[in-house]
Amino acid sequence: MRKNGISRRSFIKRGFAVSAAFGMPAIIPGSAFGANAPSNRVHVGLIGCGNIGHYHKNWLKQWNDVRIVAVCDAYTSRRIAMAEELNAHYGANDVTKVYDDFREILAHPDVDAVFIGAHDNWHTPMAIAAARNGKDIYCQKPLTLDLEQAKILRTAVNENKRIFQFGTQYRSESSFPRMVELVRNGYIGNLQRIDVWSRNVLNDTKQYHVAPYGSTEEVPVPEDLDFDMWQGPSPMVPYTVDRCTPWGGYHCPETSLGFVAGCAIHPLGIAQWGNKSDHTSPIRYEGAGKVPTEGIFRTLERWDVICEYENGVTLHMMDMMTAKPVVTAYYPQKWVDSDGVVFHGDEGWIGDFNMGTFYAGNQDLWKLNLKPDDERVYESRGHVRNFIDCVKSRNEPVCPVEMAIRCDTIAHMVNIAAQTRRVIHWDPKSEQILNDEEAAHMTTRPYREAWKIW
Repeated sequence: MRKNGISRRSFIKRGFAVSAAFGMPAIIPGSAFGANAPSNRVHVGLIGCGNIGHYHKNWLKQWNDVRIVAVCDAYTSRRIAMAEELNAHYGANDVTKVYDDFREILAHPDVDAVFIGAHDNWHTPMAIAAARNGKDIYCQKPLTLDLEQAKILRTAVNENKRIFQFGTQYRSESSFPRMVELVRNGYIGNLQRIDVWSRNVLNDTKQYHVAPYGSTEEVPVPEDLDFDMWQGPSPMVPYTVDRCTPWGGYHCPETSLGFVAGCAIHPLGIAQWGNKSDHTSPIRYEGAGKVPTEGIFRTLERWDVICEYENGVTLHMMDMMTAKPVVTAYYPQKWVDSDGVVFHGDEGWIGDFNMGTFYAGNQDLWKLNLKPDDERVYESRGHVRNFIDCVKSRNEPVCPVEMAIRCDTIAHMVNIAAQTRRVIHWDPKSEQILNDEEAAHMTTRPYREAWKIW
């Protein structure tokens, strides 16, 4: 445990006493004011001040009904720079406070909501602890490395009546809702197959310090970094120049499932939406994949898995290289290595081919006016804004916790099927792999007891 940290026992028990214990500033919660009062603001804590943290910050600082009052990051320089930028924006030196331990923010009684932008292995533990401490949660994707933790998260969110937004923002962007409405209302006929693909570990090799899969050479940990906190509940491993980077956070198997979860989760969320399956997941997975044997980035490099839903729809999950010959067989435009989702019905197809490049077998589909009695999907006016609005209204956001768990489960099953090359049977009701003890063991992870906060 960190020398200046707080123990798990203190963290769980302290709750509202934490302000006095740490000498924290008195942040007045938005809930203390009337609905129309100028100071009725949602007070937010940002956990993670890297690329994702800046994404969160850039949205939140636009609105007068939100204040970012606390920031934390494993890198000292990042959290200090973030606070300085925000305080300059707010025109005061003490609006945004800096904390070196995220548990101080989670336990602070005057923080209304947290944005979890740490790397993948921290998402679910932090979200569980936040819910138990009465915080609403915007949790970045992917959701979890451990499906048993996902069940604990569901319980924590529901029992504590917390607002939970999963940070896969496609449902709040561009023409994705329109595309899903066309699919759900039968404008491509009866849905039969969904193609989903995403980038893989080879996508960003030019940005790695050591190509193709990250340096394995142990070097001293920078003084600026709390590596113990970065690694958190995951097993401790040697520090290398490629580990505590965005790419290390995405591709190291100790802390991530790789892009089969981190990127594919975006189009997967749309596939689930179009198939009306946010409450469930496919029941059968069969395919193959490849994991690198060199470097530290040893998550799936290639995958090609067929997933079958109980309703008969087939989901074809692929990495971008595997997908190219499959998709270009029907897509007439120039191929771009990226993420995508295409719905195939018995009367046509429609999809997104490059994170916002929409196309259909019949382009006139985009010009159709939906009928008055056609089904419409949830209307979100921006993913971060949707979360803030729901914090205030207590309505369910566009990507709630159940959607997150069911979507993330698919990434886990695809990963297991690809690595074992065995047929995986999944029971969505019991949320268990059937008749394969070895595969079932892959749905959970070992952890370091010192960082067990769930």
